Amino acid sequence: MKHYQDTETGMIHAFEDDYDPFTANNRNIPKTLTETIKPKPDDSHIWYQEDWIKQENAPPGYTPPISSVPSYNPAWMAHLRPYTAIHRDTNAGLNITFDQINANSYDGSQLANVVAILPLGNKSGIPALVSYDGAIAIPQCEDFPSKADGVRKLNEVLCSLLLGGIHTEVLHSEALVVGALYEKKSLFAYIPSLHSSLRLNWAAPTDRLQPLMYPRVLMVSDMHKALHQGQQVVRAIGNFSPLFLLSGYTAMVYRNNSDALNNLWIAVEQLTEHLWAEQYEKNKHNFPARVARCHAKVAKAIRSDQIKAKQRQLRLAKIISKDCHKVLELARITRNDLVHRGIVPASQHIELLWRTLPELLEVASGVEHLGLRMLGGGMVDNWGIPPRTNFDEWVELANNLL
Repeated sequence: MKHYQDTETGMIHAFEDDYDPFTANNRNIPKTLTETIKPKPDDSHIWYQEDWIKQENAPPGYTPPISSVPSYNPAWMAHLRPYTAIHRDTNAGLNITFDQINANSYDGSQLANVVAILPLGNKSGIPALVSYDGAIAIPQCEDFPSKADGVRKLNEVLCSLLLGGIHTEVLHSEALVVGALYEKKSLFAYIPSLHSSLRLNWAAPTDRLQPLMYPRVLMVSDMHKALHQGQQVVRAIGNFSPLFLLSGYTAMVYRNNSDALNNLWIAVEQLTEHLWAEQYEKNKHNFPARVARCHAKVAKAIRSDQIKAKQRQLRLAKIISKDCHKVLELARITRNDLVHRGIVPASQHIELLWRTLPELLEVASGVEHLGLRMLGGGMVDNWGIPPRTNFDEWVELANNLL
């Protein structure tokens, strides 16, 4: 290995002996490299004007130097789940065969090719990119300068697709993928994953078969339609946090009932507050006298922000239906039982609340016929134990370890 130093930053770069960074046509290599290495004396030194100086000798306002070589097209990314193939049209599939999967002879690089864009409504105007294998990438730019910003925006995109009727799952911060647009046509991930293994033809035979042979297929036009409808909802409800609806749905699908109820109830309270402020308070003088009398009776509860009282008034004002109110009342009691008594809610209560949420969302946003109505819960089986079991060897091993 041969070593070079960047005169801008003091950083050391290493290359193979037969590689010449001065003649290589590589835009990622600084033009300010030198073969003359100035070792850093110790950690008390900093790089300043092409040399190391003591930190106390630095001029006022000193900041560490930054390379003039930019990071090209860096991205925050999330993968759609389950494994998904994105088709631009009905003839756009890669048509990977069983024999190709078995022999590992398919062209994995095509899985990473960008096939669609999604508008983000950001200041820079740079859209999201979508790869054939369902990776959604947003730019690491000033619009989304941190990992937290990347996770937040990607969850907004995922929730918008969910609102439009496409099954998506929440992105947790530890699952955020860091990568970049590569060679102007594909998405590259720096973090190992099943998607990376499939793209590089590194996946084991058992890991290749299901995703490549039987992926979920989404059409680009359906993604655009779903995203547009979902974004209408998100933008119409100022206090709505997409994360909680998406988290609640994901938890419901995987039978994490406590998480599902907690997150969905947060979404309910946000929608309730929006309806209260925008449709009840602004029109309360136009409601029948009965609504005003009931309001006076529960005024103290309303002033203390009791969600129960507000939801009852929304029903009396016919902003929400009686059936919707009944479900919300049951969900509120069930959540109180969870919070105060530790009673885990039953799956049917979660799914009943989920089926009621579209009404709240449609009334709050003014967007009708949400695709969300097509999505139900219970997609992951709650497997039981085998019909016959034998634990003799287990017990024997445990006894031997005593």
